[in-house]
This record gives sequence, structure tokens and C-alpha cells, in this order.
Amino acid sequence: MALAPEAETDDNQKKNGSTVYHKHGDGYTLSITISADEMSASISLKPEQKKEDLISVETLLDIISTHNIVDGIDMAVLTDICNKACAGKEQQNIVIATTHPPLPGADGWLEPLIQDKKLKFKEDDRGRVDLYTLNNIATVAIDQQIAILHPPQLGEASSTVTGKVLQPLAGKELEIRMGEGIRFDDDDDGISFVSTAAGRAEICDGTISVSEDYIIHGDVDLQVGNINFPGRTNIRGDVLDNFDIYSQKGIVIAGAVGSCHLISDGDITVGSMSGNNDGLIRCNGNLKANYLNGATIECMGSVTVSNEIRNCIIKSADTIMVKNGVISGGECIALNGIEAKDIGATAGVITKLQSGVYFPETDRLQLLKTQQKSISIQKQFIQRSLGSLDIKKVKNSSVAEALQKRLEILTERLEILEELGEKVKQELNDFVFEDYENNAKINVHRRLKEKVIISLETITEEIRFEHSGPLSVVADVPNGMLRFCEMTPLSIQAEDAEWEEEEQTI
Repeated sequence: MALAPEAETDDNQKKNGSTVYHKHGDGYTLSITISADEMSASISLKPEQKKEDLISVETLLDIISTHNIVDGIDMAVLTDICNKACAGKEQQNIVIATTHPPLPGADGWLEPLIQDKKLKFKEDDRGRVDLYTLNNIATVAIDQQIAILHPPQLGEASSTVTGKVLQPLAGKELEIRMGEGIRFDDDDDGISFVSTAAGRAEICDGTISVSEDYIIHGDVDLQVGNINFPGRTNIRGDVLDNFDIYSQKGIVIAGAVGSCHLISDGDITVGSMSGNNDGLIRCNGNLKANYLNGATIECMGSVTVSNEIRNCIIKSADTIMVKNGVISGGECIALNGIEAKDIGATAGVITKLQSGVYFPETDRLQLLKTQQKSISIQKQFIQRSLGSLDIKKVKNSSVAEALQKRLEILTERLEILEELGEKVKQELNDFVFEDYENNAKINVHRRLKEKVIISLETITEEIRFEHSGPLSVVADVPNGMLRFCEMTPLSIQAEDAEWEEEEQTI
């Protein structure tokens, strides 16, 4: 071990220290000083003569321990002091014992449990890469743990050279603010921050929050990818072709939407959609748009379009309203009425309108009928295949074994189809249309063109000659025909509008 240099203590130590022992005799003068903070002790030793056994380490140890110097003693320094004193060398203010202050513990720190995902493309079984699904934002559900605030830790205790215990110091507290959508719980490891809302979690500038709004200031393209978000999504630009958006609480798109799928449990608002007959909007709230073309819409609320609907299939559990334009081509189905400035297309394109129908029920009924027909076709095919499998006529054992395996597979498939067919048949037998309040009525402000097929109640007719508005079209069920009445708002029921027309006719 290296010996301590023969250096004096600094001026502050000499100034603030106190001499706890001073002796003149036995051939030397000895002084012991303890610093004011008691973190160090020093010795001054002046021999009067050179003498081999002038002072021993044991003697020096006995003196300093008698005066409460018990910690941090450097035995190598004591040995060196004694050796030099015996050699007649004077030594002043040599530090013989030191201790360090207590060390502070680790500061409080935040452990995030969520983070934005790194961009990583996935390959399918064929090695194709999906460039549209990035999944690069961190979303959380309600009651999901977001981060843990760990408390500061206690550091290392220490002591003075006189043996006084110095308590350990704690690290610094980390200040964290709670934003919206956050609560905290006590945790064994610290304070746990938990989401009270579903959305995007953020830890920024010492604040933890969960935002139900995901805002995209530009377009949805390859840099953004498909969106799957539990809150509301607000897109300030366009959505390019083939990008799909699921946002549980609502979607707002300021610009144009291409051939995409938009799905939400809330309201959806788009600038326009040109779906190229592949676009899809499905929402449990209301839909608003300026223009719709080549899209399929399933909406549990109202559909309100400012300018135009062209070649779309639109189903609404409330109303379909085109405020300033035309419904041209395609099919519109609504529970509580359809209204537009103009209805119909040129060049013989058929436009179908149906009002007073709750589309989820009719869709379910149509699905069951389609399933029943598909099951019947599959059963017939399997039965023909089973009839042609005659294993007994096959002499080759390996071929017979393969035929036997195919026979077992077809038989198992037939049993599954039989069971599924019974379930579909039972559901069809039990199917009953619920009695929903409806309004089988269509309003036209300006022109109702030819080649428009209208279905109201039990009546379906094709319009063969153009009609000028404003007018309301309602069903005259007793006479089995459509009636064209003076236009009344969709808030007035069809039977009321028809009754007013009858009174006017009388």
C-alpha cells in the first residue's frame, strides 16, 4: 500500500480543527488534531533525538484510541510516522484517519411500461411484406399500467473518525405531473400510473397523459400506415388508397379518402370518398361527407352528404340526406327516409331506393339464405363424390388407402355441413322482424328521373317518366302503388303525409 505524502492539512482544517491531545516528554512532542467536521484526524510529531525505539505504532494507537479516534485509521501512515520519528524526522499535520461523508442514494426515476413501437415490417407465409401495417404507435386500454415512479433510494451510511454514525442520504425526488386520462395507485415498487381512458399514452416534459385523440397533421400514407386506435382519429390531410382506419370513438378526415376501409363505433366525417367500388365505411354513429362515390356504407345513424352520392351502396338505420345534390346509381336503404335534390342517373343507369327497412335484419336474413343455399350445394357435391368412391374395386392397396382417407374426410365434412345446416334452418324458422319505428318515405326537391326503382312497404315500382319536385313518395298499400304527394319533411311520417294528400284530393 502506498504511503501518504508528508503534506499538511489544508488551511480550513487547521483553522477549524481542535487539538484533542498534546504531550511534551519522553523524547518527543506529540499533538493530535481532529477536524471540525470530525471527518479526519492528523498528527504532528517532533522528536528531540534520533532513537530506534522512540515511539511504537502500538503506543500511538493506544493514544489515538483513548481520544476517540476509532474509524478510518490508516495503519500504513501510522507505521511511517513512527519510523520517521525514530529516525529523528519532524512531521507536521499528517492525516492519519479519514472517513467519507454518507453517499446519497439513487434519485427517483420513472420506468415507462409503454413506448412507441419500432418500425418493423412483417412477412406472410409467401414472403410478401405488408408495407401498410406499421403498428408504430403505443396505444393503451382503460386500466392499463403505463409507468411506475420509483422512489429515491437511501444511500450508504458512514461515520466520523470518532465513530459517530452518519445517516444515509436519500436521492432526489422526481417530480411527475398527471395529465388527462391518468390516475395513480400505490405499488410495491413505487407509484403506479394507470390509464382511465383508452388512447395514446404520452410521457413528455415530466407529464404523463392519455389522449383519446390521435391527430395526423398530413396524409395517411406509407409513413403512417394503417391505423388501429381505441380513441378518436383526426386526419388533417388525405387518406391514400389501400390504407385502412379503425378508430373506436370516431374518425374525422378533412381531405379525400381513396379505396379504403373506415370503421368506427362512433361518428365518421370525411371530406370525400372515391372508393373505386371497393371503399367501405362502417360506423355505429352518424356519417357526414361532401361527396361519396363507389363506396359501400353501413351506418347505424344518419348519413348526411352535402353534394352528391354516386354508384354507392348506402345502408342507414336512420335517414339518408343529400342536401344540395343528387343520388345517382347504386342503392340506398334507410329506416327513416331518404331525401335529395335530384334522384336518378342518365344513360339508363339504375338507382335503387328503399325506405322503412332496418338493414341489419334484412342483411342477416339474406346471409342465412345464402348460407343455406351454399350448404345445400356443398352437400350435393360431397354426396356425388361419395357415390363415386368404390374402394372394393381398387386392387392397389396404396390407392385404396388414399381413397379410404378421402372417404373419411368427405364423411366428416358432410356431418359438419349437416349440423351447420340444421342451425341455419332453425334460425330461419325462428326469424322474426322486429317492430321498429320507421318512415317509408322519399323526398325529392327537384327531379325524380326515370330508371329509379323505389321500394316502400310491400310495393316496388320502377319510375318510367321523370317527375318534378318538390314531392314526397309514399306507399299506397291498399291500392298496391306508389303515391306522389306534396313534399313534407322527413320528420313527418309517411302515413301522415298520405292522409294530408287524401284530404286535399277529397
